[in-house]
Amino acid sequence: MASRGLHGPDAPAGGGTDHGAAPRSASGRPATVGQASAPPGTPLRPSPRGTSDPRAARARELHRKAVEADEVAARYRAERDRLVLQLRAEDTARWSYSAIADALGCSRELVALITRRSR
Repeated sequence: MASRGLHGPDAPAGGGTDHGAAPRSASGRPATVGQASAPPGTPLRPSPRGTSDPRAARARELHRKAVEADEVAARYRAERDRLVLQLRAEDTARWSYSAIADALGCSRELVALITRRSR
């Protein structure tokens, strides 16, 4: 039996496919280096998110806070929009775009956007 190619530490890594695509795991997803494959039907657990680098930990904390701030801001915008629509529905002569914009401290264009978006 004749052996082909190089052997030892200078040999190229084996594996892969003949057409250059990454090999796939049993689940059909691309295999990941260092990823243990679970038996079929086993739910995947999230990987641990800890890190020893304090900069990465701080960036993660800031990202989480930014997501929370976005969620709070979305709730504030929804309530603002609801109140603007109530004012317009109550009395369009008194609560013109300009009057609402002055009361809110925003542009007439924003008030128009809020009222048109609700239609």
